[in-house]
Amino acid sequence: MAGKDDKDKAGKPPFSPFPASGAFGKPPPMFQNLQDGDAARPAEPPRTAAGKADDEAKGADAPSPLANVAARAPELKATLGRFGRDALGRLNAAGAALRETATATDSETPKRPAKPTPQPDAPKARGQAAESQKGAWARYRRGLIVFVVGAWLVFEHARRNVPPALVGGQPPEAFLFSQLGANALAAVAGLILGLVPVLLMTRFRDIGLALLGVLLLYFIFLPVVGTGMVFFTGAAAVVGGIALGVWWFGKEGVSLPETFGTSRWAKLKDLTDAGLTGEEGFRLGAFREGKEEAIIRYAGSRHLLTVAPTRAGKGVAAIVPNLLTYRGSALVIDPKGENALITAKRRVALGQAVHLLDPWNIAAGKLGMKPARFNPLDMLRPDDPDLVENANLIADALVVSSGGANDRFWDDEARAMIVGLILWVVTAPQEEGKRTLGRVRDLLVLEPKELFGVFGRMIESDHPVVESSGTRAMQKEEKVFSNVLATAQSHTNMLDSPRIRESLSGSDLSFADLKAKPSTVFLILPADRLDTYGRWLRLLVQQAILVNARNIEATPARPILFLLDEMAALGRLTMVEQAFGLMAGFGMQLWGIVQDLSQLRRLYGDGWETFIGNSGVLQYFGSRDRMTAEYFSALCGVATVWNISTAVSSAMGGGSRESESRTTANAQRSLAYPDELMTLRQERQLLFVENGYPILADKTPWFADPALEGLGNDLHKPR
Repeated sequence: MAGKDDKDKAGKPPFSPFPASGAFGKPPPMFQNLQDGDAARPAEPPRTAAGKADDEAKGADAPSPLANVAARAPELKATLGRFGRDALGRLNAAGAALRETATATDSETPKRPAKPTPQPDAPKARGQAAESQKGAWARYRRGLIVFVVGAWLVFEHARRNVPPALVGGQPPEAFLFSQLGANALAAVAGLILGLVPVLLMTRFRDIGLALLGVLLLYFIFLPVVGTGMVFFTGAAAVVGGIALGVWWFGKEGVSLPETFGTSRWAKLKDLTDAGLTGEEGFRLGAFREGKEEAIIRYAGSRHLLTVAPTRAGKGVAAIVPNLLTYRGSALVIDPKGENALITAKRRVALGQAVHLLDPWNIAAGKLGMKPARFNPLDMLRPDDPDLVENANLIADALVVSSGGANDRFWDDEARAMIVGLILWVVTAPQEEGKRTLGRVRDLLVLEPKELFGVFGRMIESDHPVVESSGTRAMQKEEKVFSNVLATAQSHTNMLDSPRIRESLSGSDLSFADLKAKPSTVFLILPADRLDTYGRWLRLLVQQAILVNARNIEATPARPILFLLDEMAALGRLTMVEQAFGLMAGFGMQLWGIVQDLSQLRRLYGDGWETFIGNSGVLQYFGSRDRMTAEYFSALCGVATVWNISTAVSSAMGGGSRESESRTTANAQRSLAYPDELMTLRQERQLLFVENGYPILADKTPWFADPALEGLGNDLHKPR
């Protein structure tokens, strides 16, 4: 047959409109013969002469093949339609499967580094460019030809039909080209006039509004136009008044729902209503709303707590601004001595008596001052009924418990031994002139025989606690006594430092003066010695709080500010914990500064939230500590927001259909998520002030504040 012969000659099957049976399934049965060709037909038996005659007789009455095809046309059309839709669906499914396979392969197979693309040589590149130009010409050739021919025909028609009166003696071509130029200029001018208002109202709104007002005045001042605009101006004013009234009186009624929470960021009005923008109080930062700016100050009586990691700007943005402006007394932990170097002269100018307890002479010498001394035993008097209690408080500052149950026993016994020796030094006549903690340390490191001699003399003391302390020491077994003594010695190791002993050898100031007269005391300790000599800070802070807490009658005009930078270096200090909980109304305000809340929890265990609950101000400078970020995120609260979701659905079939639906519903959102707080910008801070909304404020370094930059000593300014 012809079909078979063609196949044999070409070496491939003849073209068929149907794909192979494995791709989309077999075609409908009625088309199988068309696909398979003549080779698929069964062989016909040999025809006899009689059979041929019968066929010819039947053919005379049989319908023609064309009539058969016409009769079956509807069936053919329906079958072709079904087959086409089926093939399209299978193509889409196969394409989706291929895309998923390619995506999975790309994600699972490591990508090889791309090979460098060889650079084509110059002739080849020029050839490719020429081919590209030819392709572009081929794409637009027909359209350009149609446009050129059409434009020429229009031009010729216009040239032949220009009225002579319009031409005015000039050639018709010149007249037509002048019209073309005028229209081109009008198009450019219209484009510019359309863009300029948009540019002015988006990028230069103030200038745009001003020019709009000038244009309106121009039309109003025109003699005829201005009179005709009166009606339109009045109508526009009426419409504007209605819109303004609806907005003004209805804005309070249109608000977000409160289904899940009502938290939001504070606004300037909230700060003003809460009295945080006055002239008195501790400076917390700057608040900006649009073009308005205000300094946030806290004038309440509750304590403050700042959470700021290292190098977060707590010194230049929180401590120094307040030392430059606060007129009340202050006690400042100053690990580097920088706060004293920057603000000491300013404190003197404010009428303050300034003392620097600076054993390593970090700042005193640079300021031309002599390091001050303070002897904690000077407050202990033999006839004071609180003598034993005061001695216990001093010993408590020296003994930092490690927390274990077994260690607690040895710490308690060591504390009792130290209390006994302190009382002995204070009350024994033979210790007159040697009543310092350095002397207590000397007794603890005596040879055992000499130390037992001291305990023997303590038994003969008239003071009952001194006597009982000597008796307890003498009654202990040798091994127990050795362990207690070793523990007491370990807690007083810092007293071996000549600098510490010198700073505790006498008193050049009294902490009671903090209430009696404006005074500032800087406790300066090198940052690298905080761990070793942290007990020195504990001792002095405890003494300052104790003395002023007991002096209830004295009420200073402004409370004493205790700026406890690196508060964690104090360890767990009972006096500080009690001060945060009970002493807000005693003429003292504590401002604790820690690196993260994990420090507080580690030191104070379950009671760490006492510092949070009793603080009128919480200041957060950003922290990478997860627990801290999650805690402040929870403090920010939950806001109710509108959740708008859009769904797009599409269907493929005889045609493609696409529909879109939009749903609006209430949803909850944390006002600030932990990850947002952990990445708080360097110049931003978070403030919580006495039950108000969270405040997102700016940190303003003192040297960048025009009101403060001239008050302090800029250590980094070139001289």
